Order: sequence, then structure tokens, then C-alpha cells
Amino acid sequence: MTMPVENTRGPRPSGTDFIDEMQRRSFAALTALHEGVDSLVLTDFPDYENIGDSLIALGQAEFWRRAGIRVASTYSWGTISPAVYDSRIPVAIQGGGNFGGLYPQHSEHRYRLAERLRAETLLIQEPQSVHFASESNRAQFARRMALRPGLRLAVRDTASLAAVGDLVAEVTLAPDSVHMLGRLEAAAPTRQAVYLLRRDDESALPAGIGGQAVDWPAMTFADRLARRLRRTFFEGAVTRRMNRTTDRWFADAAQRLATGVALLSPGETIVTDRLHAMLLGLQMGRRVIAIDNANGKLTSYAGTWLEDLELPLSFAPDLPAATAMV
Repeated sequence: MTMPVENTRGPRPSGTDFIDEMQRRSFAALTALHEGVDSLVLTDFPDYENIGDSLIALGQAEFWRRAGIRVASTYSWGTISPAVYDSRIPVAIQGGGNFGGLYPQHSEHRYRLAERLRAETLLIQEPQSVHFASESNRAQFARRMALRPGLRLAVRDTASLAAVGDLVAEVTLAPDSVHMLGRLEAAAPTRQAVYLLRRDDESALPAGIGGQAVDWPAMTFADRLARRLRRTFFEGAVTRRMNRTTDRWFADAAQRLATGVALLSPGETIVTDRLHAMLLGLQMGRRVIAIDNANGKLTSYAGTWLEDLELPLSFAPDLPAATAMV
């Protein structure tokens, strides 16, 4: 049984107008989130191989460019300077990922910011998902972050809004920032389908299934060594904790975007259980068959933002059903 995304809200934008409509919705929500902000410090930049998080960063940057917001400096969670905690301009936390305990090192970074940042400095959490792994994770969020004065939290779907709406005073429901990138050019397809499936704890598929599928490429030891050498000799970053310029961080993100487009572009249809492969495929103009992940991220997102739009997206309950739909 398939579960297509159906219209429930009236007239639909036709053709590929949904790309423009989602960009409009994203810009409106991000404008509300950043009200009164003309410059900021970005933290938790995704210095790792997950292409989806780099797409989010690039979408955020596109919004800030259009809104006239200056990014004063950018840090990954590993390079953040103690000086950030004394910032007198707003501090933003990279969107994407998940609040709730699935990625402890990123949660700890966010909690430290909430606890140590000057009380009068605005802290903005860019749009992301919330899925508390346990009640203790929810209690930790409530204790360490939710009560912070001057916190603006953006969530990507109504399930996330329900999870934190009674904990945080100022919550914005906002689409994923990848929509700010609009239409994405891609090479013509060369085969019927590309399968991109998760190989991590967020996968809901049985182990070993989809053996011919790809996932976002993982960095090898050689890749990491080459990156370390480049940063040492061309940027002067002689230790891993030395920070980089904003332009260099976003150049890496742009390269990951190009990798993602090249990975998906051969398929007329994209079959995936990754949210950003789904959104990237749609913004490339491809048909997408989506399978939900372990915490319902894809169906929650589609149910929040895509039900009233005419777009080439269908959901399948499992991989065999998705393959039959191709």
C-alpha cells in the first residue's frame, strides 16, 4: 500500500511551483525567527560528511544574504571559542539534526551555549526536529535550555512543536532551510532509479536490506588526512580546534551540495529514507518515493508542509513496496 501526499488545504500550486512556494514559506518563517537581527555568530557548523546538514547551512546562508544579515563568524562544535559565550550580538545554532539525545555531542554544545551565553544575548536555534529518546532527555532539555531567557527555537514539523510547545516560550514552526536554495540544476537522468538509504540508527529498514543502495558518502581515513593537511598548510589551522573563516566553511558545504546532486542526478526517480535526499531530489525536479525513518521524520515533515502542494512525491511503507512503485 502506498501513501501519496494528498491535498487537504485547497488550491495547489501547479507544476514545479511548489519549489517557489516552499521557498516563500521558508523565507517568511525565517524572517519571523530573525526579527530585529542584523548580524550573528553561527555555531555548530556541520564539519562532517552528512550532506543534508550542509544543505541546511547553505539554505540558512541564502536567507541571511537576502535578509541583509551579516555572519560575523562561524564555528563548528569542535572549534567554538570561549569568546562566543561573551558575544553581544545574537548567536545562532545550526539547524537540522535532532534535539532529544540521538546526537549527544551536539546536544551538549547547545546546552552549554544556553547555560553560558550572556543572559542578554539572543540565542537562536535554527529549524530542526525534536524527538526525545527518553523522558530523562526531555527533562534535560527542559532544565538546561528551555528556560533560557532570550531563546528563539524553530522546529520543522508539528510533531516537534507538540514536543516542546509547553516547554519553550518562543517557538517558530519553520520549513527546513534547504528550501531557500530553490531549484537546483542537475545532469539529465541516465537510469530508472537511484536508491539512497540510511545506514545509521535512524534507519527503520531491516539490517542488510537494500544492499545495492548508496548513502551519503562517508569520509575515509585518507580523506580525513588530506583535509587535515589542507587546513594545516593552506589555512594555517595547525590544530583541529583552530577555527576557519566563514567563507571556507561554506565552500566545504557547497562542495558537499555538488556531491549530493551528482549522487542523485542519475535517477529519474529517487528512493530514499533520508529527509534531505527527499527534498534535494524534489528541488532537482525528480520524482521521489520516500520511506519513513525510525522516528517518523519524513512523514511528519510532509504532513506539516507538503500536503497542500502538487509535487512528485509518494510514500511507501517499506523498500519492496517502494521498488514496486518505481
